[in-house]
Amino acid sequence: MLQTLVFVLGAAFFIFKLVQYSRQQQIRNKYNCKPCTALKTSNWKEYFGLDVLVDWKKDLARGLKHHVTYGKFQRMQVSTFKHRVIFRWDIMTTDPENLRHMKSSANFKFWNTGDRPQAFEPLMGDGIFSSEGASWKHSRVMLRPFFNKENIKHITMMEPFAKDVIRLCQRSRENIDLQQVFHYFTMDYTTKFLMGESCDSLKDALDEVTPNSINKDLKSGFASAFDKCAEILTLRVLLGKKLMWLTNSKKFQEAVEIQHSFVRYYVQKAIAMDKDELDKNSDNGTCFLYEIAKHTKDPKVLQDEIMNIILAGRNTTASLLSMLFFELSREENKHVWHKLNREVRAAFPSIESITFESINRCEYLKWCLYEMLRFNPAVPVFSRTAATDTILPRGGGKDQKSPIFVAKGQVVIYAVLAAHRNAENFGEDPDTFSPERFAEPPKNGAFMPFGFGPRLCLGQQLAMTEASYLTIIMCLTFSEIEKVGNLPYPPRTSSSGTQRLMDGCRVRLK
Repeated sequence: MLQTLVFVLGAAFFIFKLVQYSRQQQIRNKYNCKPCTALKTSNWKEYFGLDVLVDWKKDLARGLKHHVTYGKFQRMQVSTFKHRVIFRWDIMTTDPENLRHMKSSANFKFWNTGDRPQAFEPLMGDGIFSSEGASWKHSRVMLRPFFNKENIKHITMMEPFAKDVIRLCQRSRENIDLQQVFHYFTMDYTTKFLMGESCDSLKDALDEVTPNSINKDLKSGFASAFDKCAEILTLRVLLGKKLMWLTNSKKFQEAVEIQHSFVRYYVQKAIAMDKDELDKNSDNGTCFLYEIAKHTKDPKVLQDEIMNIILAGRNTTASLLSMLFFELSREENKHVWHKLNREVRAAFPSIESITFESINRCEYLKWCLYEMLRFNPAVPVFSRTAATDTILPRGGGKDQKSPIFVAKGQVVIYAVLAAHRNAENFGEDPDTFSPERFAEPPKNGAFMPFGFGPRLCLGQQLAMTEASYLTIIMCLTFSEIEKVGNLPYPPRTSSSGTQRLMDGCRVRLK
């Protein structure tokens, strides 16, 4: 009986595999797919796909993970290759045609975010960055109205926070970590703009009394817990469903709880309000938290969506600003700083002249921000997982121009930093910071720092407006910026979903 059962199961498995192979072969033949180049492994860990596990802590300490990936593309002289990651074969690509294919509306249903919902769930629950299908669509519909241009035009809301940034910089102008200051700014503005009350981290840094009642230790603990969780969440995605449980340490759980406790302050405040109070405090319907609290008082729903918003609002814009001022402070880029300073002072004679429209007219400022998003992107990688057997349009064959087959469940990683260093698309000296290259649009539509298609970043215009506004204020206030210390170059950055300077952005301002 047992032998018969084993035979039947074995035969069924064989037939299943035969049918699967036949179906996959039909797709390969239909699109004339060619094989994808495999990574030329340099050590046994890469050969068995164990480097992610074995070298994780070492890679974090070195802070050059994304530059190492860039080096692999340079070494192999290809735009697409496959490499082993423990139990699976992932595809790495820098071909913009592949990114457009995965993210386009026409092909959207063939791709999903893979293990990301399960990996992010402990911290972010069922919010927009940690969900799929109907849940994701519902989150996006709720969020979209709060990121339209009319809301983003509320530049006057940034003014008090920008003034606090300047006061903090003037107090410690001989040696200040601008990255820390920019994180304070983005956190304060995000909490005010979307949750009705600033957490006032800038005023805490200035040792001033704040009107809110959030515990000061909880606010300071949130920042370190946030950065710690970001790295672990990225590792959980890499490990996949089978192994992400290895990261569920007590320290990780404590870091998650710190962040949830911070968010609960805002959630409980909204839940305690009746409809009239929510209407009164929603600032004509522009406060995200109070608007969704009119429709649900479910603390889990509110917490999840806020946690996701903070992730986007705090890290990406602060990263863009930190990377920009790090480059501007280098002796090699003094000419860029001086030109930007002149252009800004000519375009904005006063703070009152800073408007949404005037920001968009300042071309050199726009070039500097775009070049920073190219040179050291805030989000250094995108990934998608095949929801069904499908293809990528390029990467196959010796010339890398033929389609390649992608099996259901296979992960495709778009290496943004490496893609943005492609001389064919971005001109000569792609390893040099040069805003002037954006005087002409990059070739082949290769510049997509905020994604593309249905999952295009909702907050891209807000992020650019924030970064532009604060850069203008810094230029109007300071005429010189110098790097402090003798740190290595390229700078060490975190290997999480968004980049962060591991050694900060220490400068001297005059």
